[in-house]
Amino acid sequence: MSLVSKFKDVAGPVVDMASPVVLQALDKASPLVEMAKEKASPYVEQAWEIATPYVEVARDLTAPLLEQAINKAGPYAERVAGTAGPIVEQALEKAVPLVEKAGGIAVTCVGAAASTVDKATGGRYHDQVENVNQMVGEALNGRLGSKS
Repeated sequence: MSLVSKFKDVAGPVVDMASPVVLQALDKASPLVEMAKEKASPYVEQAWEIATPYVEVARDLTAPLLEQAINKAGPYAERVAGTAGPIVEQALEKAVPLVEKAGGIAVTCVGAAASTVDKATGGRYHDQVENVNQMVGEALNGRLGSKS
């Protein structure tokens, strides 16, 4: 039995049981979250206005310290890079196939989870589930494509 099949067997019943509760929680929480956002909005704006000058002062004070740290660490970083460079290259060579394999498994698992959620909700949220499934698949494939 493959890992994906095991995942489906274990996760399927849990998702089936949890889906109605999650949907109820979302229905009840959404208006409360919206009200909280509305009530918090003026305070967020006030906090932002008050904090902005302090953030700018902090940036001004820390910029020279950061530059000093970079200047002091630079030579050590170069030595480490020289020593560790070949080891990092080897690790990357060995990791790429494993990452690609894991990415494929992740895409399959996400697809299985999306299918299970779609079944659990009776297809009511099919478009949203499919959209999320597609976005996750594209994100994983994009990351894997850019690394290899």
